[in-house]
Amino acid sequence: MNIDIHTEHVAMRAEWQKMIETWLDHCRWRHPDVQGIDVRLRHADEGRTAETVNLVALARGRSLRAGTRSTTMSTALYDALETLERELVLNEAIRPRLDRVQ
Repeated sequence: MNIDIHTEHVAMRAEWQKMIETWLDHCRWRHPDVQGIDVRLRHADEGRTAETVNLVALARGRSLRAGTRSTTMSTALYDALETLERELVLNEAIRPRLDRVQ
């Protein structure tokens, strides 16, 4: 699995790195068809919901996206990872693995 993590206007914190790594470990086990994940953490200069997380996963020929904004990066990251997990489960339900189709 190819993993790219980008930060914009924010330094990566150990707690966020741990959250991402834990989720990726789960993802590798639960969703072996995921080919890559792009994680983008961004802090905007203004606004109450200045912390933004955007995730993109490539799985079963589709690009699945999840994005959130929050007052804290930890909350935004948690919400985005949870949303992406739901998208992956839905994608597996509607697009069965090609080697299973006969």
